[in-house]
Amino acid sequence: MKPIRILSPALDLQGEVDNYLSLTFCRSYHLPGKFQLVTNCKVQNTDKLNINSLIMVGADKYKTGIIRHKEIKSNDRGEEILTVKGYTLGVITQQRITIPPADNAQDVIEANAETVMKHYVQRNCKDISEMEFPMLVIAGNKNRGPVVKWQSRYKNLGEEIEQISSLTGLGWHIYPDFEQKKWIFNIYNGRDFSVNQKTNPPVIFSPEFENISSQEYTESLIGYGNYAIVAGQGEGAEREIAMVGDDDTGLDKHVIFVDARDIKNSADLSERGKVKLAEHKRIISLQSEILTKGPFEYEKDWDAGDIVTVQNKDWNLTLDTRITEVEEIYEAGGFKLNVTFGSSLPTLAQKLKSALGEIKIESTR
Repeated sequence: MKPIRILSPALDLQGEVDNYLSLTFCRSYHLPGKFQLVTNCKVQNTDKLNINSLIMVGADKYKTGIIRHKEIKSNDRGEEILTVKGYTLGVITQQRITIPPADNAQDVIEANAETVMKHYVQRNCKDISEMEFPMLVIAGNKNRGPVVKWQSRYKNLGEEIEQISSLTGLGWHIYPDFEQKKWIFNIYNGRDFSVNQKTNPPVIFSPEFENISSQEYTESLIGYGNYAIVAGQGEGAEREIAMVGDDDTGLDKHVIFVDARDIKNSADLSERGKVKLAEHKRIISLQSEILTKGPFEYEKDWDAGDIVTVQNKDWNLTLDTRITEVEEIYEAGGFKLNVTFGSSLPTLAQKLKSALGEIKIESTR
């Protein structure tokens, strides 16, 4: 098992734990990853595993998380078992909301996706003094991603960044820089190893290649929308309406309603509709346990965020899809990798939040 380094938020080394029961570390492309560490309290340096302490798997700065939950339980053998849970450093964006500039109803920006994401982080984590994270640095801008027009007002910053990431295909993370003693916010773009591109050697996950031990495939139209009716300002018959989406008809048309009273410029209603449709995508998800001794080496031939080809001929399945999550499991019995290809399945909490957010009452007076 890999050693776990314990760090202070200022990135000073506090100690190391190399004898633990299990570690699960999940890396995600569009949102912060998460981890859980289970160990005996008698193990050296476990007293340093405290709330807001950082852990780093080995010497990998991209596998650094912050502890947000700690519990100790005694079992029937009299052992005291410590469990700590947390998230990768990007979770700090969820501690802030998007505050519009003075005398502006919205914080509006139209630019490439990287510029947009870094703008909101700069403003809400750096520029507003009482909201500043002093240890945070934003990496130089490379202007990556498609152009988007985004407007935000008092929304959770982390969720806004996640939405822009999902819409544009760019990943993001926060990682430590030990020379500067800073946390770095940056954007990255996964590589394309699918069979249909000609630049990189293809990576294929398939039982035929003997690099998958188990698979679970999900395709769902629950919550799906491909056509949006977007309602802006005004009342009743005078209300501004825009319609955006696919030309599908009949059974293939799935209509959603978007309340966009906050948008003053009616020309922006279609853009809001596109953003909301991106939240109601058709779910195509494939979760697999990857054999670590297969023909393609993890973190060399493929990694979280990369586009690969997944096949299962018995299921008549071939997908060119992005790796959205990689879960690393370290236990005494060995090392395992669980991989999510395509959309991550929404949790119950996410479903409830989405449903509550869409309960809108339109005035007819």
